[in-house]
Amino acid sequence: MSTRQSEILRLYRSSLRAAQRFETYNFRKYFYRRTHDRFHAMWEEADAQKVGKAMAEARAELEVMQRQGILNKMFAHNRTVIESDPQYASGAPRFSE
Repeated sequence: MSTRQSEILRLYRSSLRAAQRFETYNFRKYFYRRTHDRFHAMWEEADAQKVGKAMAEARAELEVMQRQGILNKMFAHNRTVIESDPQYASGAPRFSE
């Protein structure tokens, strides 16, 4: 694995960790999907200049996600059904037939 690939993976993992720190379910899932899509496209890119530009954008977005994650934890919110019912959140069927 090249240095560039390991750097991309390290930034990807940091971004996923920052996305998981959001208390609000919708924000957490949105940033998780966005991070996954961004890095999937970056991994397949062959042009080093485009990858470098995408890495710089991803670093800037990581900083924003980290700050927003802290702010999100500071303010209380009502939990949604998905967040409050562990059986539903796990994907298990709610009613047995």
